[in-house]
Amino acid sequence: MDDNNKTDRIRSFWRFIIFKIAIKTVFGFVTKRKLLLPLFFLINALCWSQNLDKTDSVRTTNLIDSLLIDHDLRNWSVRLFGNIKAQGFKLSNNEAAFTYIPNNLYGIGIGVASRKLILDIGFTIKDKSTENTDRFDLRGGFIFNQSVIDFYFQIYDGFNIQNSINNTTVFRDDIKSIAGGIDYLYLFNAGKYSQTLLRSGLKNQEQNIFSFGVGGFLVYNQISADRSIIPMEFDPYFNEQARITNIISYGIGAMGGLVGLFRLPSNFYIGIGAKAGIGLTIKNAETETVSYNPRNPVLYKLDGSVLFGYKWNRFYTNISLRGSIHMSNLGFENNGAFTFLSGKLVLGYRIKGNKKSI
Repeated sequence: MDDNNKTDRIRSFWRFIIFKIAIKTVFGFVTKRKLLLPLFFLINALCWSQNLDKTDSVRTTNLIDSLLIDHDLRNWSVRLFGNIKAQGFKLSNNEAAFTYIPNNLYGIGIGVASRKLILDIGFTIKDKSTENTDRFDLRGGFIFNQSVIDFYFQIYDGFNIQNSINNTTVFRDDIKSIAGGIDYLYLFNAGKYSQTLLRSGLKNQEQNIFSFGVGGFLVYNQISADRSIIPMEFDPYFNEQARITNIISYGIGAMGGLVGLFRLPSNFYIGIGAKAGIGLTIKNAETETVSYNPRNPVLYKLDGSVLFGYKWNRFYTNISLRGSIHMSNLGFENNGAFTFLSGKLVLGYRIKGNKKSI
């Protein structure tokens, strides 16, 4: 009985700590407008992915250990990669459009992959002859049975501004973009499909397969600058509400997707994926003179990917291309779209040889 009471007190204590952290996180986001909301969602999802009432403290530790950590080295690989990435923003109306694109699109990096987790960390290759975009870029993914979870967190400082009026480009180092999000997809045919396992080099593609999935997404975006993100000479083409110095949007939605894998001769394979979603978003915009909340809450999301790879012995390589966009109305005849484009070339090595059967 004493042990049970002690366990209950421990559970209550941790619930209180997690709740207090969550409240402080949300409060800090509202007051300081920093990017804490995606971290809150991620921490909250991991903390509450299992019912703690049904496990004691020892079982909870074992559960977390088995959730993310695979102790069999044959289920792990290490990887080197080169990539190209561009996280951008587009502001448009019926007369003109501005596109904000970073410099230094190329990078290299290292990563690890297992049957449950892929985590790659990249470093930007900077060109000293051009003005540089400083960036932090993290992407990852999890597999839980039939559930596939992807997440990202990005900070970009410095953008090229391309306009549709005279097609000129100017670099602004004061424009900063912060983006984060989580995508969840439940695959009905996941027992035979896993693009993540192919990316990690731990499994051969044995047959052609299609799968349909449903799920949801969370997104957060912020664009900020010292002055209006529209160059002064183009003010006549946009109204006052488009001369943004800070805009924050965060939303939630539902989505569905189709994925497919095709086996090719000689250990080659190709994978494709497409997702579309719709959701609701809350936005706040500030200009040099006014502050407002766009009233149209609808958010649209599109996502597509292609994977081509080859696997031999304990080495593997693959090339992947991915594009994502989510769009919403900013009110006052202005529209906004956040985009992400990436390509990656991976060379990986499985730490130990395969089991007789995976």
